[in-house]
Amino acid sequence: MAKFLKKIGVALILFAGVAFAADNSIYIDQSGSNSTIDVTQTGTGNVVRGIQGVGTSNSTPAKMTGDASAVDIQQVGSDNVLNLGFTVTTAAGMGYGIDLTYYVTGNNGTATFNINNAGTGTAASNLIDVRQTGNSAGIDLNMLGSKNIFTVVTEGGASNAVTATINADETNTNIAISGGGSNSVTLNGSSNKGTVDITAVGASNTFSVTQSGVAGTNGHNATINLTGSSNSFTINQNGTVDNTLNILTTGSGNTWNILQGQ
Repeated sequence: MAKFLKKIGVALILFAGVAFAADNSIYIDQSGSNSTIDVTQTGTGNVVRGIQGVGTSNSTPAKMTGDASAVDIQQVGSDNVLNLGFTVTTAAGMGYGIDLTYYVTGNNGTATFNINNAGTGTAASNLIDVRQTGNSAGIDLNMLGSKNIFTVVTEGGASNAVTATINADETNTNIAISGGGSNSVTLNGSSNKGTVDITAVGASNTFSVTQSGVAGTNGHNATINLTGSSNSFTINQNGTVDNTLNILTTGSGNTWNILQGQ
């Protein structure tokens, strides 16, 4: 019943935004574990954010506090904005911290995720699944904790960007990006036994993957699968042994700068 009421509350806020404004704006300030939240927005200028007056504007992060929450957000239309901050305390072996699915369709969609928002690094087993379709899509992720899965699929259009700072052990990152020009992926991570898998098809790909931390027994793993065009990889894994890098590339301007460490 508690989960049902939380769903209803979010739905009511959304309907109010549709009735009285040209764009949809939802604020979230949620506390408690085992929540299930579903949000669907359609139209132009959709925003999911924190409470106005606490911070500055629509860039104020929505706040979610608690463990084992399932959040599903879909935004359809142009100029979508999503800002989420999570405070999670789940430790490994206790289910998951956050199960987040974010699908955005349209141009100029920007999303910011902060996990763990408290900066304690105790979040574990977080599942982050992002799907973006359109031009100028941008994802910015900051993740702490361990045993996480971060998946991004960006399709269609140009100027799509994925930026992630991951200071989390045993994190599996999978990124697939395709479409027009100026697509980029930047990963900065400190991870023990983390894996990174990037697949790119399309124009001006630039990847920067940084992994550091104590490796050993299958730590530091990066795989790049690229088909075309301007390309530029900078991969710095470092650590203590166990660096593994596999690159499959087909075409164009390639500039690789790889330092793995020892």
